[in-house]
Amino acid sequence: MKRFGIVFFLTVLFGLAFCVYGMETEVQLLYKFKDGKTETKTVTLVRQGNVERLVVSKDAVPEGAQTLDVHHPLATAKAGEDGFYVFCTGMYGTFKERPNGIFRNTANVMPMFGVRTPRGAMAVILDGMRYETEHFAEVKNGVYTVFPRYILDAEKPYDDISIDFHHLGEAAMYADMAKCYRNIQLEHKVVRPLKERVKDNPVLDYASKSMMVRVRQGWKPVPSPVGEQTAENEPPMKVAITFDRFMQIVDEFKRQGIDKAEFCLVGWNIGGHDGRYPQIFPVDERLGGEAKLREAIAKAQKAGFQIVCHTNNSDAYSASRIGGLWDEGYLLRRKDGNFAQYTTWGGGNMYETCPRCMFERFAKNDFEKVRALGFRGLHYIDVFSTVNPRTCREPEHPLTKEGYAEWTKKIFAEAQREFGGLGSEGGFDYCISNLDYGLYISFYVPGTKLNPLIDRHVPFWHLVYNGIVLNNPYTAASNYTTKDPMIRLKLIEFGGRPMFYFYSKFRESGTNWMGDIDLTCATDAELVESVRKVKEGYDEFETLKHLQLEFMESHEALTENVFRTTFSDGTRIVTNYGDTDFAVEGGNVKPLGYRVLKP
Repeated sequence: MKRFGIVFFLTVLFGLAFCVYGMETEVQLLYKFKDGKTETKTVTLVRQGNVERLVVSKDAVPEGAQTLDVHHPLATAKAGEDGFYVFCTGMYGTFKERPNGIFRNTANVMPMFGVRTPRGAMAVILDGMRYETEHFAEVKNGVYTVFPRYILDAEKPYDDISIDFHHLGEAAMYADMAKCYRNIQLEHKVVRPLKERVKDNPVLDYASKSMMVRVRQGWKPVPSPVGEQTAENEPPMKVAITFDRFMQIVDEFKRQGIDKAEFCLVGWNIGGHDGRYPQIFPVDERLGGEAKLREAIAKAQKAGFQIVCHTNNSDAYSASRIGGLWDEGYLLRRKDGNFAQYTTWGGGNMYETCPRCMFERFAKNDFEKVRALGFRGLHYIDVFSTVNPRTCREPEHPLTKEGYAEWTKKIFAEAQREFGGLGSEGGFDYCISNLDYGLYISFYVPGTKLNPLIDRHVPFWHLVYNGIVLNNPYTAASNYTTKDPMIRLKLIEFGGRPMFYFYSKFRESGTNWMGDIDLTCATDAELVESVRKVKEGYDEFETLKHLQLEFMESHEALTENVFRTTFSDGTRIVTNYGDTDFAVEGGNVKPLGYRVLKP
């Protein structure tokens, strides 16, 4: 421990090359305990090729350890040194002079991060116990450290802790780190390129060439004034779009020349959006009932559109007792023995569910009934892919986070079999093998304040998964043609599949996380104008949709305000966030504009 501390200090102070090809590396393990005590161990790694692997046996973890920080010497730099760090969420920082501070990433979208210092660069890929981690950048007294932290909670790990440090060379950029992880995912057949998958999947092929258009039809007040709802106290549902009105939306799409889109009906079920999960049937009569829904589905399909619907398997409400489906036995239980109840939504108090129970008791039966209505396309299941896997402590169906991930994948796979494809709310890649579309990858709103240790937000996830999973990069990019030009430009820069949303705003109070500008259709004039904004996106996407099947190969800053995104077919998109023209390849990119440069 003392020898490591001395060498570590010299490395930082004098910039010595600590990690050299063929040499051993000493990695520091720092355990912390509830009483404030710490314990440090040093592990020597030997590089094989370009990879060093750390394995900490679960039996070697000290009893009672609350956390474990893993410090690799290459992930340390003096303030002012050249280099950067990038996290799985796309948050990117450099080693500039800053006051003491810390950045903590709790959103384990991908189990990896990257770092480059003057001594080399590496992609850090977490394997065993990867769902128990948080990722940090910290600067203290002019010294930066970038490291993962395992949240052990004084329990024995259920698996060995393991990390692979992939060394990429001193010139590596964040795109190289992303591609390192992408190649591993492809080589291990965790994922397959869209170019391959669309060949024998017409549903996915259609989706790759079309925008997503979500239509919120009905909902109860959010947050609900009634926590535990019954037939006597259930709040009334707001009816925004009946099935008849939806058919008029279809007609207006055709009238304005939109020939391809994938509609997703939200809140078609009993009680509307998040109304009585896990109860979804019967189809709500206030919207027109099942016969009218079948008519609407058939009309949309006859007009050439793909149509799916929104369901949920991660949340439950006691309002489902109205339909006889409430059962505490399928709820997820926390360590303290209580059920996991974390917010109040349309159905009242929202309880987390165990995915094993959801799969065994609801998924297959519900998917068959929903499929029988006529839906076909990238069926949407809410929440799962935008949260970390959870732990279930219920003795009758306990799950580690690894187990939670496995049962979630079974739910997704079942939906893919029934409908042809699957979309979910985010891009958390524990379910990436069975995810065809992410509704939005990041909740960060471009242009808003960042953590002091972060310089900018970059398309790190997209460098891994563009060409593998269809996606929209930001919540703020919903209805992007109505938004600030900078938001529009980010959708293009990040290679996104446009997503439009009728009645994206539905909360009685609180933040509208998809923005305050909405598409509505309460009047015919509103309908026409809303579809006109969709048509703007349709026309633009027609010129860019081929890039949905291409890998994103690089992303770089040409100036502080100008960026270039390069795709695997050689297409380059230059985006200009500055206030003057930018000259490139014989032409100019206008302020808040972009140019597509062909191969």
